[in-house]
Amino acid sequence: MEDSLKKRYIIKLLANIVNGLINIVLVAIVPKALGPVAFGQFSYLQQFFSQLIAFLDAGTSTAFFTKLSSKSHRKELITFYFLFSTALLVVLLVFLYVTNILNYLDDLLPDIPKEYVVYGALFSFFTWITQVYIKISDSHALTVSAESIKILHKVMSLFLLLYMVNFLPFDLNIYFYFQFISLLSFLMILTILFVKKNIFTKEILRLRLAYTSIIKEFLSFSSPLFIFNTVAIAIGLFDIWLLQKMSGSVQTGFYGLAYSIAAMCFLFTSAMTPIITREFSQSFADDDIQRIKDLFKRYIPMLYAVSAYFSVFIAFESQNLLMLFTDEKFKGAYLVLIVMAFYPMHQTYGQLSGSLFFAAGTTKQYRNIGLTSALIGLVFSYLFIYHFELGAVGFAWKMILAQIIGVNIQLYFNTRLLKIKLLPFIFHQVYTVGIFVVMAYISTHLIYHIESVLFDFLLDGFIYTLLIILVTILYPSIFSVNKIELFSFLNSLRGRISGK
Repeated sequence: MEDSLKKRYIIKLLANIVNGLINIVLVAIVPKALGPVAFGQFSYLQQFFSQLIAFLDAGTSTAFFTKLSSKSHRKELITFYFLFSTALLVVLLVFLYVTNILNYLDDLLPDIPKEYVVYGALFSFFTWITQVYIKISDSHALTVSAESIKILHKVMSLFLLLYMVNFLPFDLNIYFYFQFISLLSFLMILTILFVKKNIFTKEILRLRLAYTSIIKEFLSFSSPLFIFNTVAIAIGLFDIWLLQKMSGSVQTGFYGLAYSIAAMCFLFTSAMTPIITREFSQSFADDDIQRIKDLFKRYIPMLYAVSAYFSVFIAFESQNLLMLFTDEKFKGAYLVLIVMAFYPMHQTYGQLSGSLFFAAGTTKQYRNIGLTSALIGLVFSYLFIYHFELGAVGFAWKMILAQIIGVNIQLYFNTRLLKIKLLPFIFHQVYTVGIFVVMAYISTHLIYHIESVLFDFLLDGFIYTLLIILVTILYPSIFSVNKIELFSFLNSLRGRISGK
């Protein structure tokens, strides 16, 4: 039997929390240990190659997940996609070789030592493969097993990193070695799990497939996305290249640090994305539109509010967070973090709302919306990074504004598809942030702060959380629940605490 949606979400959420806590340690250790320049070089390589691999992916991983979710018995999809992954790696390495022979590598990767280029490419490739593996586990409803492994593996990886930082001459080379050990060991463990669960069987080794029909199947899903992927990824590569070229590795490092901290807001919401995508896909296959409506109206506003709760607080506590995690060399990332803190809110909308397009097979519409927001974002890039020379702050503003525009265009078409009202979703986006900003302002200005940065941060967070709980009791709709559901949950929680 499959684990319930609730159980799968809880274990994925737990894995995300553990991952988030470990990322907090990483943010506190790695940038400081590497320094702004080396960390900026790592951030640039990560961004550059992740965009390049996303281009080569061309939406096929989403097609793979969607189709495997609806019919998990199709072993030929796994065989085909591993062949595709191998071809992707070959193309990536050939691209690097040809670019180097033609002496264009320094133009594409300015201020990056050549010995790190292949490391950056392999790191991004193995990161992408781990995401494919997670898609396989989610599509087979093995979320509980896979995420439990992920939790234990993350903890063990953290101990390895702490050893490397404290007992080895830690530099960018050592950090890449750590990433390779961590990623490859995780892939090996999941492979063993898939073999035991009969997902990986001898059947996937059969290379005699109906290649023509499978390729047509993938093309029908992904081809509308090809133009969008080409344009969006070209713009993404241009953006990070422009930041590196105009502002240098330090500014790229500031952006990478701010993004890493802001991404912690996405812990609770990203856990639901693959689960909701799977439920959307199965509901469309069953023609159960009402269930899709219920899921959409329930979880998207709820998870947006959860993300906003963290995002707003991080924006107000940006100086304290930087003092906790880094040193004076990263002091200039303060304004970048304030802006980037708001990015995960609409990233939540983008992932959950965007998954509906894939489940419904309306990828042409998704492409058109994506192209529109990508081109608008290009204008913002020119203005903020090149014209006004705002560096990492400008890049952050570009990401926020382009995201808000694109997500709300998606929302318009999704509400039309499901025949539900748009305005409540728009209104919820605005008043949720407004209320949380007021609560965050009160919590950070209510008492006199002492010299302990950690104590101030924890006390502010405690007061802020109490205020949000009070607001939720008065207006539970902010988290997409009603008072009956809220008090039922509180009574259940009280009963568990008291042991009844």
